[in-house]
Parts: sequence; C-alpha cells; structure tokens
Amino acid sequence: MAIVAIWTGEDCAALRRAYGMKQAMFAHTLGVAERSVRRWEKGETPVGGLGQATYSTMLAKAPEDVAERFEQLRRSESDMKRRELLKASAIGAGALATLGLGDSAERAAWLLSGAGRPDVAAVSLVRSTLHHAMQLDDLLGSPAAQGMVVAQQQVTGAMLRDCPAALRPEVLSLYAEWTGLAGSLAWDGQDYSTAARLYTQARENAHDAEDSDLGAYLLCHLSQLETWQRRPRIAVDYAVAARSWVMQSQDCHLRAYVAIRNAEAAAIAAQRSACLEALDEADAMLVGVEPCHPSQSRAYFMGAGIQESYRGNCLAILGDAVHAVAASRQALATMPPNYVRDRAVTLLELERALIQLDEIEEAASAVAEAAALAEQNRSPRLASALAEGRHRLSPWADTRTVRELDAVLAPRDILIA
Repeated sequence: MAIVAIWTGEDCAALRRAYGMKQAMFAHTLGVAERSVRRWEKGETPVGGLGQATYSTMLAKAPEDVAERFEQLRRSESDMKRRELLKASAIGAGALATLGLGDSAERAAWLLSGAGRPDVAAVSLVRSTLHHAMQLDDLLGSPAAQGMVVAQQQVTGAMLRDCPAALRPEVLSLYAEWTGLAGSLAWDGQDYSTAARLYTQARENAHDAEDSDLGAYLLCHLSQLETWQRRPRIAVDYAVAARSWVMQSQDCHLRAYVAIRNAEAAAIAAQRSACLEALDEADAMLVGVEPCHPSQSRAYFMGAGIQESYRGNCLAILGDAVHAVAASRQALATMPPNYVRDRAVTLLELERALIQLDEIEEAASAVAEAAALAEQNRSPRLASALAEGRHRLSPWADTRTVRELDAVLAPRDILIA
C-alpha cells in the first residue's frame, strides 16, 4: 500500500469515493464535521495535522478492494494532471522530446531511479543527504522528508546494481539506512504493516553487509514498533536481540539507545526490575555524552534530555507518577530546542503523569504547549497523540481549564472527545 505523504483535497475525495460513501457518512466515520470534509475536498482549507493522521489511519484500515480502488483513483487523477501540465507548458513536451522520453511513464521512471557506477565520493554525498533527511523529519515531521527519502532509496538501490565489490558493503548499509528511514516515515504515518516490512528488509540488508551496529539500530526500530502496538513480548525479543549485537560497539549513543528500547519494552511487559536496570545502563552509557550529528552516530539524538524523556515515559507506564513528572520536566529543561516532535511527545507524556496526580490544570497546559509545537512539526503520529491527550482529559471536559484548551485546539483540527 502506498504511503500518502501529505493528504490533498484530491486524495481525500479519492479515499471517500473508494469507500463508496457520501460526505456526511464519511465524515461520521472519520469522526469529524461534514463541513471539514467538504472544505478539505474542495481545497478551501488545508488538511490539518490530525486530519492527515485520520485519513492515513482510514487508508491503513481499508479492505483490500477499497485500497485498490483508491490507488486506481489516485493514478487516474495523477495521469490527468500530468497530461494537463504537459499541454499547459510551452516547453514541457519539447523538453521531454529532447531527452528522448516522450510521454512514457516507464522511461520517466527510469530517469528517476537510475544511478551511475558509485564511488566513495558519491556514497559520501548520498549519506550526507540521508543525514539531512533525518534532521528534516525531526524538525518538520515525516511529510517534509517523504519525497527525499523515496527518491534517494531508489537511487541507492540503483547504485547496488553496478557497484564495485569493494564498495558493496558500504552501499548496502546505506541502502538499508534509507529503507529503515522509509519504515520510520511509514510508522509515523501509522502504516504499521509497511513499517514492519521495511524495517525487516533493512535489517536483513544490514546483516548482509555485516554491519552489526546498523542491525542493532534496526532491531530497535522493530522493538519500538511492537511497543507502540502494545505487543510486549515481541518488543522484548527484538530489544534483547539488539543488545546482543551492540555489546562490542564503541558507539555510546547507540548502546544507550539499545538500553532504552529494552527499558520501554520491559515497562510495557510489566518487568519493573528489568526496566529500571536498563534505564541505569543507559545512564552509564551517556556520562559525558551529548547529542551529536547523524554522521557520528545513528542514535545521534541520545543525550541527557532524551534519556530523561524516556525515563519519564517508562516510569509513567510503571505507575510511578511522581518520579515520572520529575523526569519529564527535567527532559524539557535540557532537550535541544530543535527536537520539536520529541519535546511535544514529552509534554504529552508529562500530561499523562500529571493526570495521575490530579494536576489537571497543568496537564491541560502541557497539551496546549504540545499543540503549539505541532504547528511546526506535522507528524501524523504527533497529531494522533494530541487527540489521545485531549481524550484523557474528557472527565474534566466541563471545567474552565479544559474548555480553554478546546478553544486552543479547535483551529488545529484536534478532535474533541
């Protein structure tokens, strides 16, 4: 199933038609107002963060026949737009003819996916592009990085077809990294089956390249995916496997991240002692270590701030709300400001612990602050988490505090539970 990076009005209408529903029924199924569906499809208003996540979820849940109709409708729309663009452009057809491409979709695909014989400099350049894509996802969300990731995964895959033997392991690792990043974008878009498939493919390529650190990193992704889906025993299996591969690594950032994945998996498996031991292991790895550039570590984001955020989440899962609140507050005080999505997620984790302590006013304030960050980072996963955060406050919906929060969320397409 294709990943829709950014839902346009045409995409929204295509999905509704694929389901065979009128706007009123489709809006009810989505849980939004009919006028929102109407405005989105007409292009009168952009599809907001939660709307993006809602449509992605609706597509992920679609029966096979509905998904196929949606793909057909999108292809038809895309072909129509392409023909209109060629007719409207004074140089479009001529330029394609000069390239010898004509109007052939197959030859256009060849142009997009082709790559020459790679050398060390080419691999270094593509890897630097990978690092930019990772940072773009951190700052603005998966929709901003989607196009770059898809294109560069194709280019790197093409490099493998004509790669010198001595360079093949490095190119294979690079291809695995692009594939893993594509999996992360699918996960962020709540397409879990695609994420699992891409993570698994990337892990196999990493092992073929004999890149143990990358294999461990991708096993962490698989563990996180299972943690997110609340399948604790499988999450623990992947996390333990990651630990076995990373034991000899010199990358302290990565070893700390593997420990964190073990901690979160243990937390949802109700293994308190194992969780706390893994958190302490991560602390030991991070002594004197700060976040770095992606060229220095695949777990470049690890540092005191992120570590405290993970600690707060684990403690909240274990029911230790007091210490969870303290850890989340410390995370927000020390996390780099450009970690937009991580700061927003930490605020929502703080909210959960504050509710356990009956600190409703501060909990609502945390959700409002997270919503403001979501204006910059359009992660579908973050939008969904915001909706869940508001839902947790449903018992206090009639209070002034939550009514004020609703007024803040309303323009941002956050569903009111």
